[in-house]
Amino acid sequence: MDKKKIQIHATNINGLGASQVVISFLEASSSLGFLQNTTVFLPSDSFNFNAENTKIRIYKRFLPNPISRFVECFFSSFIFSNVPTIVLGDIPLRGIHNQVVLVHQPNLVYPKINKFSGKSLKFRINRFLFSINQVYAKKIIVQTGAIAEEMIKSYPAIKDKVVVIPQPVPNWLDKNKTAISVKESKIKLFYPSAFYPHKKHEFLLKINEYLCKENIQDYDFEIWLTLKEEEFQSFKHVGFLKNLGQLSTSEMNDYYKKADALLFISSMESYGLPLIESLTIDLPIIVADFNYSRWMCENSAYYFDPYDEKSLLKAIYDFTNDYRLGHKVNYIKVLEKFPDNWEDVANSFNHLLLNK
Repeated sequence: MDKKKIQIHATNINGLGASQVVISFLEASSSLGFLQNTTVFLPSDSFNFNAENTKIRIYKRFLPNPISRFVECFFSSFIFSNVPTIVLGDIPLRGIHNQVVLVHQPNLVYPKINKFSGKSLKFRINRFLFSINQVYAKKIIVQTGAIAEEMIKSYPAIKDKVVVIPQPVPNWLDKNKTAISVKESKIKLFYPSAFYPHKKHEFLLKINEYLCKENIQDYDFEIWLTLKEEEFQSFKHVGFLKNLGQLSTSEMNDYYKKADALLFISSMESYGLPLIESLTIDLPIIVADFNYSRWMCENSAYYFDPYDEKSLLKAIYDFTNDYRLGHKVNYIKVLEKFPDNWEDVANSFNHLLLNK
């Protein structure tokens, strides 16, 4: 960037959503000429990215991941160069003095601030590393005002470092708007999400228990999940659930076009990529009522009480009624706070890193 030697650190990016964010960012940075004389550290060869005059380094792990991450983040000055650094994976690198750090791990928030934050040893170690390393970060980038507030409450010393930079959809998304078509068949609700505890898939079992208890058999909806086959085993008996398996980006586009609405029941998000994807293509959204979802969708979604079965069913019912009547969503106002393209995001990171 500007002919200064820098490095981009993305060694712990493994999930599909986070990987697509990183690839979109790198592609935009490359197209703007920001990756000249740059070293990019990636976790594996599975990242389909290359750029002229850019060094790609695969960071190989020989220890269990939690131990490896601790060594990597605590002894960073012995592993990486002390040059301006963009960290795309949550935790500042110890001993490297000019860093812009992107936080997209909501479990860095302390449980005392957000009760849904992970309490496992892995997340406790991550929070410890962030707390002792945050002094080395020049700026902390978060994607929403909601996560900014919770991060500042968790780590008050970063108050003047936090910058909110929302992100556009990944480059793979087909931005053609979803056309509404009134159907007489069951409503198709799409929940693209990995099987993490905060994604609350178990809540769907409570929905089924409630329907059985109330002897409701003529429900008018079907929910599509994206789980591995072994993860779906405990849900196979639920009549309104269909598992699509893990999807490629092209398959994601296909199912976005086939779905009638997005269902999003996650209890905790730093962003929630399916939300911005649905906003972009005018897909109606039924979402749990949390701070992150209110920041993302404002008053343009169908909200439900996160742990109330009747509330979710009412939100589905309200959406279905509107849908059958041909009502269309309008996200123009909501989308104003999001950048139009990844070049804008890359420019923002570049400016924050290289300007005093």
